[in-house]
Amino acid sequence: MSLARSLINSYSAIVYTYKTIGTEKLASHYLGWEEVKELAKYYRGEMALLQTCNRIEIYLFSKNSASSQEILRYLNQVHGKEISSDAITLVGEDAIKHLFEVASGIDSLSVGEYEILSQIKNSLKDSIRLGIGSKHMRALMERALKVGRRVRLETSISKGKVGVHSLAVEFTKTIVKDLSSRKIAIVGAGEIASKLALILHNEGARNVTIFNRTFERGRDLAVKYGFSYFPLDFNRLHNYDVIFSAIFYPEKIKNISNSVIVDLGSPPVFEGANVYTLKDLEVLSKARLEERQREIQKAKEIIKEGIKDFEKDCLNLIYDEFVAEFMNKIEEIRREEVERAVKMLGGDSKTREILDAMSRSMNKKTFSPLFENLKRATERGEINYINLVTSLFTHEGISQSKTKEIKTEQEYKGHDS
Repeated sequence: MSLARSLINSYSAIVYTYKTIGTEKLASHYLGWEEVKELAKYYRGEMALLQTCNRIEIYLFSKNSASSQEILRYLNQVHGKEISSDAITLVGEDAIKHLFEVASGIDSLSVGEYEILSQIKNSLKDSIRLGIGSKHMRALMERALKVGRRVRLETSISKGKVGVHSLAVEFTKTIVKDLSSRKIAIVGAGEIASKLALILHNEGARNVTIFNRTFERGRDLAVKYGFSYFPLDFNRLHNYDVIFSAIFYPEKIKNISNSVIVDLGSPPVFEGANVYTLKDLEVLSKARLEERQREIQKAKEIIKEGIKDFEKDCLNLIYDEFVAEFMNKIEEIRREEVERAVKMLGGDSKTREILDAMSRSMNKKTFSPLFENLKRATERGEINYINLVTSLFTHEGISQSKTKEIKTEQEYKGHDS
């Protein structure tokens, strides 16, 4: 097994999505950051949490991790309920491929949606900020973002109306034909509510009111589109034809009106026969999925290339780790020898300065060609050369037979190409 492939196999993911357990059940599985930090205590590695209204996914990296069963058992403990039985566990390339599909928008409820890219970016930021993610998680998430952006540049998967907010409006139009003449309420003023406001404005809706707990934020959104605004008060919602909700609220609101209510919260806030949730949007989502099948296939080809690129990313990580570890050891030896030489010569600070400069220069001239060649081999993906060098310097050499085997394999690949 190559060093890069070994590194790839150190990644894994614990996955819950609307596809596997449904949007309603998903809501009870959400993790707080305190729970994630507690879970990280059991896991000697890196971790990142990607959590949206459609998914809860924990990405892991460890060369010496506990088994997935142990991690899932710890997950039950920190969450305070049995949720491990609902999880799908992915390891190695399967985990990486899944994240790339998520970043590309082909695993979303609304195929091609853009929001997932900022959610992955924020997931990485939070991971690093909390001290549970480092260079390996950064490499994975940054490659996922590159794959996601490339899919959107080179395919038409995100052209037209995409996103949960777009699905919500399109779904509502199947019930209420003309939104421009309706009295509409938007509950919330966050990202989804803001995009709902923009779409409704473009649809010609003008009789729209924003309700939000933070009055100033609701006012700012309303003023932007010439809408009305009020502090959040559920009693004021009775006279609206259509209500879009995009908030989290600790209590259920029942029988509020006979309006068409589209609740994009997870869990939903409103209850009643006139309430439509993310689950109801899945029908429209499946129809969109069929329309975009050709673009999805193009995206999958880009994802395959992205996995190959990530293998190169792993080689670069191995190269950086090897150079840092190797040069730290060389520097340690150099300092010891300089001190020994100063004592033998009975020298002063000027002698130490000269020996220090000379030994640094010798090390640089001696090892620079090695690292330059190794870097070029890394960039070309010549894994066997890298395996050979790292084995020589990190495992006290390798056998003559193994050296011959590596050389023969590399020569064979050279002739074949």
